[in-house]
Amino acid sequence: MPLKKRARIRRALPALPAAIAGNGRPSLDPWELVWGQPYIDCDTLAAAIEDDLIGSPDADYRSRLLIHDAAHAIRSYWGSTRFDKWIGKSPVGYRIQSILHEHFPEEGFPNIRRKLVASVKSEVVERIFELLGQGVPERVEVHIAGSIPTLIKGLTFRPTQDIDFVNEVPAEIRRQREVLQRIDESYGLSMGHVQSHYLPANWQSRRHYFGDFGGLRVYMVDEYDIFVSKLSSKQPKHRQDLEVMAPNLEKDKIKQRLFDDGKIFLATPFLSEQIKENWRFIFREPLSAEAPQPPVEKKAPEAPKKRKRKRKT
Repeated sequence: MPLKKRARIRRALPALPAAIAGNGRPSLDPWELVWGQPYIDCDTLAAAIEDDLIGSPDADYRSRLLIHDAAHAIRSYWGSTRFDKWIGKSPVGYRIQSILHEHFPEEGFPNIRRKLVASVKSEVVERIFELLGQGVPERVEVHIAGSIPTLIKGLTFRPTQDIDFVNEVPAEIRRQREVLQRIDESYGLSMGHVQSHYLPANWQSRRHYFGDFGGLRVYMVDEYDIFVSKLSSKQPKHRQDLEVMAPNLEKDKIKQRLFDDGKIFLATPFLSEQIKENWRFIFREPLSAEAPQPPVEKKAPEAPKKRKRKRKT
């Protein structure tokens, strides 16, 4: 069976409950990361290879070919020093080395290397806000939109150069020029902003607390609000984000959010047309005119009443 056809079949199977890896997180599947993704986070791919070999020690030919090509790509991206350190600590490092030494007559996955990126992790964002929070003496609440909320949740991997604050970057942060310069040089990230009218109504009621850092209290915009906000975008990078996020979100919940708090977007003709076009592209179906009905809770059937026996007179 050709490699591409096999990958398509894996993606078409009904969703099953995710297996749990040894560290308590859901097990990762390297096929899902590699097939049809514009970007692949290198750390996540390495973890997926480990999970795959732990779950299936006797990997079949095509799985070994995938692991072989993916491991070569990771070594090229990380460099030999970091790669060797990973192999040395990995519980399946010996197995990865064995597969690397196998000879495969075909080239299976030549595009993995160019897709590899180092996505922004939650720990990096925390360090950045710790630096900024030191220069904020009194409590300032900020809300982060854009790519950061979905990156730290592993819903997207596309690299970003901005941390986008809703409406504006507070003056308490803007005046920290030396700190901002250090963040740009160390992490390649600068502070930007996105206007709140691009988000669905009531977005603040669904915000997620991220942490307190000095005087900064940081919230992340909900991923469903970010998805709905990108549905009206014409930018190819946003369509890519939608395509990557969609399998990990609930379609009915997206639709409900769109018809409830995103109805102003649907009422704007030029935005509505773009939303319908993006919806058809992402979900391979037209956007129906009616909002999904909220699920109705079924009442437990009442126990049958016992019939009283009539006394014989």
